[in-house]
Amino acid sequence: MLKIINLSTYKFDMDRYENNSENINKFLKDHKVDAIELLAPLGYQEELISKDIIKGVHLKHYPMWLDFWNGNKDGLLDDFNSVEDVINFYGGNSKKDIIDHYKKEIKAAESLNAEYAVFHVSHVKLKHCYSYDFTYTDKNVIDSTIELVNEIFKDLDTNITILFENLWWPGLRMVDCDLVKYFIENIEYENKGFMLDTGHLLNTNLNINTEEEGIDFLIDTINNLGELKKYIKGIHLSKSISSKYVKEQISKFSNTGKKIDVFNEEVYFHVAKIDEHKPFTNKKIKDLVDMINPKYLVYEFITTSLEELSKYINIQDNTLELYKKVFI
Repeated sequence: MLKIINLSTYKFDMDRYENNSENINKFLKDHKVDAIELLAPLGYQEELISKDIIKGVHLKHYPMWLDFWNGNKDGLLDDFNSVEDVINFYGGNSKKDIIDHYKKEIKAAESLNAEYAVFHVSHVKLKHCYSYDFTYTDKNVIDSTIELVNEIFKDLDTNITILFENLWWPGLRMVDCDLVKYFIENIEYENKGFMLDTGHLLNTNLNINTEEEGIDFLIDTINNLGELKKYIKGIHLSKSISSKYVKEQISKFSNTGKKIDVFNEEVYFHVAKIDEHKPFTNKKIKDLVDMINPKYLVYEFITTSLEELSKYINIQDNTLELYKKVFI
């Protein structure tokens, strides 16, 4: 099992390490981190991040993409102010533009010698991030994702492992065994599996109020997958206990017709409050990790500084008892 942390090529991440590859390598060594999962591979600069430390790549996520995929102009203009904004966001005005973007990212991942690429299976309109009054079902999103992914890999010369990540919005939520089976079996590309995101799975259940309740829910849900567990190759490990906040927002938003601007940072802060990306402190989480025994264990935290990231990594290490001393 490899211990991995996430890292992006964005300025705020690089600034933490003073845009110095030696600082990145030292941080990984000091925290016994084996590798990184890279976000935004098209912004990669070899002088900042060594290829040797990259194990996986996180592909771009289009949160609200089904209206674009289905050619629903009215639906798109519910999220965007103009057709020009739509084109700027998706990089064009046709399905081919999204397909080509993913192909480009996957080829970039291969050039970095990444073993796997992570793909989100989800869709949510901006206002539904608040109201939870979704217009598309899990099956709608899964069917469109199958179509998209099969188009991406149809004529792509690659052997990279594609790992599908669950979210709490409509799509792959990991709570319906039949849908999980239907999805993975209809992906025609053979080198496939799941990247289980524990925080996202916790977010599917608005009745969770404590960490222990959450871990019990995670273990029960994964146990219910039965043989499908074998497809879980990696874990994005983080805790999110945000049901109280979500319920408050649903209640508040149900009384307003407020339009959410895709370019307004407000929505990103809102989603971060739902998906907290904190470390687990209850040692029972070790049971879940041991049960899955993933090839890739990714600490996926949201932090405000390198010091906080260091603190979170240490908390997670201690909770999992990764370096527990044995006295004879």
